[in-house]
Amino acid sequence: MPVKPSSELSGTSSVKGRILSRHTVQHSGMVWLHYYIKTSDGPILVRVPQAEYVCFCATKDLLRLQALPELAKVRQVELSLTNFNGDPVTAIYTSSSQVFRHVIRGAVDLAIPLFETDVRPEHRYLIERYIALDVEFIGQLEPQTQGELARFTATRARKSAVDIQLKAISLDFECSMSGELYSVGLYGKAMDVEYKKVIMVGSPKQISSDESTIADDQTDYIQWVADERGLILRLIDWFDEYDPDIIIGWAVVTFDLALIYRRAKLLGIELTLGRGGTVLSWKVPDKYRPETLSLPGRVVLDGIDWLKAAFYRFDSFSLESVSRALLEEGKALPSGEKGVQNRGEEITELFHHDKAALAHYNLTDSRLVWDVFKKTQLFEFALERSRLTGLELGRVGASVAAFNNLYLPHLHRAGFVAPAMAMSQGLESPGGYVMNSIPGLYKHILVLDFKSLYPSIIRTFLIDPKGLIKGLSEPEADNVDGFLGAKFSRDSPILPELIKTLSEHREEAKAEKNAPLSQAIKIIMNSLYGVLGSRGCVFHDARLASSITLRGHQIMKQTRAWIEELGYQVIYGDTDSTFVWLGQDPEDIDVDKIGQGLVKTINSQWKHKLDKEMKLACHLELEFECHYEQFFMPTLRGSTEGSKKRYVGALTNNEGELQLVFKGMEQVRSDWSPLARRIQESLYYRLFSKQDVMAFLQEVVNDLMQGKLDEELVFSKRLRRDIADYTAKSSPHVKAAKMMCDFSGSERFSKRGTKVEYLMTLNGAEPIQYRQSTIDYHYYLTRQLAPIAEPVLGLLDKRFSDIASKQMSLI
Repeated sequence: MPVKPSSELSGTSSVKGRILSRHTVQHSGMVWLHYYIKTSDGPILVRVPQAEYVCFCATKDLLRLQALPELAKVRQVELSLTNFNGDPVTAIYTSSSQVFRHVIRGAVDLAIPLFETDVRPEHRYLIERYIALDVEFIGQLEPQTQGELARFTATRARKSAVDIQLKAISLDFECSMSGELYSVGLYGKAMDVEYKKVIMVGSPKQISSDESTIADDQTDYIQWVADERGLILRLIDWFDEYDPDIIIGWAVVTFDLALIYRRAKLLGIELTLGRGGTVLSWKVPDKYRPETLSLPGRVVLDGIDWLKAAFYRFDSFSLESVSRALLEEGKALPSGEKGVQNRGEEITELFHHDKAALAHYNLTDSRLVWDVFKKTQLFEFALERSRLTGLELGRVGASVAAFNNLYLPHLHRAGFVAPAMAMSQGLESPGGYVMNSIPGLYKHILVLDFKSLYPSIIRTFLIDPKGLIKGLSEPEADNVDGFLGAKFSRDSPILPELIKTLSEHREEAKAEKNAPLSQAIKIIMNSLYGVLGSRGCVFHDARLASSITLRGHQIMKQTRAWIEELGYQVIYGDTDSTFVWLGQDPEDIDVDKIGQGLVKTINSQWKHKLDKEMKLACHLELEFECHYEQFFMPTLRGSTEGSKKRYVGALTNNEGELQLVFKGMEQVRSDWSPLARRIQESLYYRLFSKQDVMAFLQEVVNDLMQGKLDEELVFSKRLRRDIADYTAKSSPHVKAAKMMCDFSGSERFSKRGTKVEYLMTLNGAEPIQYRQSTIDYHYYLTRQLAPIAEPVLGLLDKRFSDIASKQMSLI
């Protein structure tokens, strides 16, 4: 492993790279930090010796803490830092994880608060140095034997910037219904060159089949092994040969890696899939989750988790559904989409009779996952998120940990340690502002949005955990009033400065058209309020969260007042959006000019108001989001009161076509039938384009009652828990799942995650593959079509019952 000489220290060298995984290792009575990094010359294990577990205690409590026998085994150092109560603190260091845990438990028994006990050494070492993803270590390269992973002993580290390509592979297993491995598909692409491999149990003699859709000469990517043991051993060798940095898949942790772990354990095979011959393991036995996976030197990204982290939304996150939505391509089973319910049986059938087709199916699944990652730029998004937050590459969620990584090093340099627990005792902050709507059908509605409202409030009004503690003790003239008695210091606030830096980086990312970075920053900025409002965060304080949300209420109300003073009517407002009606349809209306004029006026008024009344620089920015040429705000069902978070807008898109936007309506809810969603979109399209609604509905009702629309009546819903754990067994999809178990004799349909497709019949919900009764068309007429049709018909002074009763009279 080539290393570069360091000009700073004689006899030392350095390595630069991208951190793949982090670990704390207890060895020979000493704590070592292990960092597997990818350098331009390949992977290397960097070891930092003589590390310690660290927490803090108020110095005044040390005497009581001396009652613990473990305290004789720790190093104590008085610091110039204080806790949020202003008490000086002492750092407690230990080189034993066991002693550290005993000290924490003992302090709990003595009711002595300890601070920052949850920050692990391998993370603290990096965040205190502002190191996130890319790093330079200074130290010495260790002697190594041929073929051994290079190792480097580091004495120092600092943040760096590197441009290193990580090597990824998409992995997917096929197995029997009982979990026995059939094959593993491996797919990747680098420099437009495809890598394809399927390791399969069997022999080339089994490849030919008269009925196979896959030609023999198209299966050269198959590597044959004698049995399941051979498959696992070959995969272990493959990992050593191909040596990927990143593994991607679909439910790749909870299914694929959990499956091979269990099968290897059953067969007594040491599963050395990590770098340097390290084993794949789980931090919590039998808990196969991304946060419990340990795979040294490699990163695992699950497609489902990362799509959700990037705020993608689908009715279903199955690979079939997502790939069809994004790639217009689905799985490669011979039966196509019709094989969904019996996919397990079909895979077994292919394994025994058409292994060429099974290999093609297996490899296609791997490729689809790869193509989804590329289409949505998830690789780039994951890298940017880690680079911004300091979270371990591949760690999804963890917004509290991300906040701590960003905030703690600045807090320590400001002279404080983090609190031991959340400050609020049951007092919670209100949610975002939602205005009572004025229902009706409108023309020319402008939507004005505050750009990143909550981050802008934090930055403008200096909302900050440290600022709150200092502000409460400062003279009133030196701070900014918040809500619930909060006061924020004007002196060097941390969180507003972090928001400023993130905002500037986001503008740069947008200018450079770096969509993954822009999206990552947006999500992180918006999560900062959520963290402060969460009891799981030690910085949680209702005064902080309320000073954000209640300030948002104030801003929205004042903005509405200013707009209405200008002669326009605000018909609705929600969190950061204001809906402005321009009035009766005037001639030659210049909507863009009005919208931009409103934005300019309101922004100027906020700037003036905050400077004059609070001596604050205003970072609130109202934007002209869109213009709905037609807009419908419904009433609550059975009421004249306007609804909230529900509307339909129509606008002309860039292609000159009428485009509908649904918010909170049945159209965007997966618990309504495909028929209801299709008809709702068609109804509003006809309403806004002035087409005949009544004739359309009459035709739909006729087709429904004649059984012509049966394929659109199927409900699809997944079990969120095992059937045995449901308390309300009357839920239609739960009843249908129970029938699936009873008729099939298989308990697999009772498990969490099972997709249940069912119809409503005269005997209630029944699964489509085991339906016994007649479809209840009256249910679909009155419970699916009527609720979505009545708001539209009400605008036309019509009633759905007129159509339905006419049809029912013909039966």
